[in-house]
Amino acid sequence: MTAVKGEPTRRELLHAGLATILAIPAAFGCLPAFGTTGSATLKIIDHLSPLNQRRPLRPHTLYIVLHTTEGAEAGSLDKVWRRGETHYFVAPDGRVLRIIDRAKIATHAGRSMWEGHCNIDDYAIGIEVVGYHDQDITEAQYPALRTLLSQLKSIYSIGDKRVLTHSMVAYGCPNFFHPNNHRGRKRCGMIFARPDVRLKLGLAAKPEHDVDVETGRLVVGDTGLYQFLYDRGSAAVVAGTHRRVQVPAVQVPAESNIITKNWTPWNIARERYDQPDTIYAFPDGKRLRGDQIQDWNKIPEGTRVQVAENENEQPMVGFLEIGKDGDTTRALAGDAFDRETTIYFFPNGLIRTGRDLKSDKTTRVLLDRPPQGTRVLLGYIYGGFVRSRRPPSSIAGIKWNYPSTIYRFPDGRIASGDEIDDSAIPVRTLIFYQH
Repeated sequence: MTAVKGEPTRRELLHAGLATILAIPAAFGCLPAFGTTGSATLKIIDHLSPLNQRRPLRPHTLYIVLHTTEGAEAGSLDKVWRRGETHYFVAPDGRVLRIIDRAKIATHAGRSMWEGHCNIDDYAIGIEVVGYHDQDITEAQYPALRTLLSQLKSIYSIGDKRVLTHSMVAYGCPNFFHPNNHRGRKRCGMIFARPDVRLKLGLAAKPEHDVDVETGRLVVGDTGLYQFLYDRGSAAVVAGTHRRVQVPAVQVPAESNIITKNWTPWNIARERYDQPDTIYAFPDGKRLRGDQIQDWNKIPEGTRVQVAENENEQPMVGFLEIGKDGDTTRALAGDAFDRETTIYFFPNGLIRTGRDLKSDKTTRVLLDRPPQGTRVLLGYIYGGFVRSRRPPSSIAGIKWNYPSTIYRFPDGRIASGDEIDDSAIPVRTLIFYQH
């Protein structure tokens, strides 16, 4: 049988079916001991998210992505549980909680890419480990995580080099500080790139380079992080090229939350630098939210940046907004600003692809001067309207109920695929799904 592009192969369907069967004994507290090292079984505590029932089966399982919570256990657990943002949660005392069934999609990676695959949630199992990106995990977490990784690698035939960190796969969109799509959006999980940590977790190898950077799909936004993840010394990739040069890493100041000449708001808060929950305390005592700052060139040295412990959401390759994320279509979408897979939602209700806007003289001006509040979807297919004889599954296929699939109802409301009741979708609802 020849696989249709975008559809799961027979082998992948068998894997999904096997994962579902294997989930049955797991529901009673342990994973089956396939190829384990150390303990034969691992006690798993069910703490299933209320979104678990709605999440679809994941058609591909190519990677495991390791995260650090960057916050305390209680707040972090509540967040990932409510939002279904991980498959497993490893507490400081070694307890392992199941949040989303491992055969289903969990929204843990957000805006992400690896080996050309966008939205790694569709391809990976996510594991949240309570801890911080620059601190070692607890002695109780090591054996629990090691056993969990060993079993998942065996079940899904995942090699050590495909056990990744969130900091490896996350990427940021163009912004004031970076004109291109760039690596460095997250430091999350970077501790799991350390060779000594990986060895303690039974991982004998790790990725040797970032193929998305080396092929020009992304550029390096944080040279120091790139060097840490891949042990590259001072090698970095010149923006927009595949050429390596020697570039010294930016030196982190003693107080890493204070702005200096070479330590910018982005270095401190990453893409949350302009968010309302990021607070800037100026040397003169004045305080502003990130969304209140008009000129990023005029922030004085010595300004202290306070970033919320847990971010509000995992950004997808999804909505960006003119006036908030950038002032021009090129700033938001780069070279993809006029493509069919870039979709514009204008404040007056007009929805068009970049290609449609460019090809029509009456709308071409909107690409040059989009109104404030215009929202943009990147890397999506305009699926068209739901009709009585055209259900969502005939438009988006298996992606119809993916968390990344966007529904726009006739009254303007927006919902994701895992929020949809397929028996109550009104006709003329628009569907947009990832390319």
